Amino acid sequence: MTTHDVHGGGRPRLITSLGGQAPPGARPQQFDLIPGVTVIGSGDDAHVRLPGLAPRHAEIRRDAEDEYVLVDLGSPQGSRVDGRRLSGPDEQPLHTGDRIELGDWTMSFVREEFADHGRPFGGRAGGELAEHPYQRRPRPRGTSAEGGKEPEGDDPGEYY
Repeated sequence: MTTHDVHGGGRPRLITSLGGQAPPGARPQQFDLIPGVTVIGSGDDAHVRLPGLAPRHAEIRRDAEDEYVLVDLGSPQGSRVDGRRLSGPDEQPLHTGDRIELGDWTMSFVREEFADHGRPFGGRAGGELAEHPYQRRPRPRGTSAEGGKEPEGDDPGEYY
């Protein structure tokens, strides 16, 4: 799987879901993923701390192709992605909208268009390397389709 955003853009994050037993006034929480590895668990060293999970329940890793992958670290509560159970050191690539279950917690993986979807059909099927007739790759930062100058050397170009 390949994408085109070498900078890891698209604000990848987890958004918790609130079920029927959520307390009144409760709101979904958002957790931005950090570059590299985001640790999820109940421990003090976890980047996303959720009570009731193992101290180091799972990790979300950004790989060299700009894909985010959920890795279960062998927690007793287990992990699921879109209903598929992960166990032991098992992993699953994530796509926008994936439902993630960690113990009693349910959340969704979200990432803005083109950062996760630089290919047709949201990156889920076919066309991995082909150009899509309706989607275009984003222009480099600092450039504009309407004008401006292209980047040169250390100069990022200009938007108009």
